[in-house]
Amino acid sequence: MAVSFFFRIFAVSEYTFFNMNRNTRFLVFFITSLCCIWLVSCAPRVPDEATIVIISFNDVHGNFEHQPGLSAFVAETRAIYEHVIVVDGGDRFMGNPFNDLYERRGFPIIDIQNRIGVDVSVLGNHEFAFGIDVLNARLDDAESVAISANVEPGTSDLVSLKPYYIINKNGINIAFLGLTNVDRRTRIPLVLPERVVGVEFFNPIETALKYRHLRRSSHVFIALTHIGTEEDTVLANAMPELDLIIGGHSHCIMVEPLIQNGVPIIQAGRNARYAHKTKIFLRRGVIEEITTELVSMRNWDGPIDTVILEKIQRYESNPLLTTPFVTLRYEIPSLNQLGNMITDAALTLPNVDFALMNCGGIRIEYLPAGSIAYSDILRLSPFGNHLIIVEMTPAEIRQFIEREFMERQVCLAIPGGFEYTVRRMPDNSVKVEKVTYPDGRRLDENRTYRMVLNNYLVSTYLTGFADRAQYTGVSMVDNIVEFLRNNPNKDYRRTHLRARFN
Repeated sequence: MAVSFFFRIFAVSEYTFFNMNRNTRFLVFFITSLCCIWLVSCAPRVPDEATIVIISFNDVHGNFEHQPGLSAFVAETRAIYEHVIVVDGGDRFMGNPFNDLYERRGFPIIDIQNRIGVDVSVLGNHEFAFGIDVLNARLDDAESVAISANVEPGTSDLVSLKPYYIINKNGINIAFLGLTNVDRRTRIPLVLPERVVGVEFFNPIETALKYRHLRRSSHVFIALTHIGTEEDTVLANAMPELDLIIGGHSHCIMVEPLIQNGVPIIQAGRNARYAHKTKIFLRRGVIEEITTELVSMRNWDGPIDTVILEKIQRYESNPLLTTPFVTLRYEIPSLNQLGNMITDAALTLPNVDFALMNCGGIRIEYLPAGSIAYSDILRLSPFGNHLIIVEMTPAEIRQFIEREFMERQVCLAIPGGFEYTVRRMPDNSVKVEKVTYPDGRRLDENRTYRMVLNNYLVSTYLTGFADRAQYTGVSMVDNIVEFLRNNPNKDYRRTHLRARFN
């Protein structure tokens, strides 16, 4: 064996070896044997038993509220278990004005996660929300390793990302493969196109299949994804080599893992309200058991990290964001009522007929009665969108509503100045059956209407309408602030649904 090793490594032919004198052959054989022993002794040894603990959360969106408890939970887990890995499932930005509008945009949540000790993170769509230069700066600030196999710099200045990352814990290799969501139609993540000019994005499932070889070089093979639960199930069906999928993007609170094709899929909601603690038990490098526990940070009654608490207090000390601008007499109690308010605000623009708001752009669940500050509205609409007027026929309005629902399948777009009903089809799409004024009158099929939309909707769903788009220069946030300031006593508690399933 040693001689054969010598032939292969040092390119010594058998003829040369056997024509050496006996003492020389013995010396060569002895040295080569020592090399073999040295290589074997230096190879990492797989322990008889090992437990790897992974703490995961996703879609934090810059939220500070639960970070002190989350940090204490991580520290408490590390005090109990020797091998702990902390991972973030993407979308660290967009949702908290104290994070998103900080001088170094997005830095506070990175600073907090550095304190927590995040090891690996995957890029979500909202990592791109501030543009490539800001993303590069935040990736440089972060102590975690950012991964995504289906994102490449292309002609942009985006730093090159690792497609995967392998962590070794006491001889156990844990491989994390990163995947970012890509819209099938636009072929970019759900973000304003101008934020990702030049960046190349690839189908996450097709890309993942190119990394099946990681199964051979790892004891634990995990996909860390930001593609949503539906796509995670597609990934599990296509790639049974995976031991676990840790997901994000769809904000699902999964008390128990979803088992698809033998692969467990987990996700922990949003805003760090929950975290998963996954324990992987291995015997001689082979997984024997995987258990998961969803831990509520909302109900965390243990110790908190006071260092992070002090950081939060410092980041939130911005009087421009915290000074109230209005006192509301009534709460706005639900997403649909918030949508009604937003479209009512849009209809205050001059010379417009209708407005539509995508429910996915409403990022809080209600607006309370009492003092409202600029920061409250920025939490409601954190994306920096502005308003655009597009001339549309009734047929185009119906087509837009159907397409927007089919793409997201979250909820119906919320109208202002008109109402509509839809019927759900067998393929889970919708068909608009009726579009009317609030008093029941039908729209005129032979005319166009001036529709107010946000720039995200126009750039994502109405790319062919540029010649009919009027850029108002009015931000959504400023429009909402002005509307509430002028209508503090308006009661939305009993407003009816303007978009309904038949």
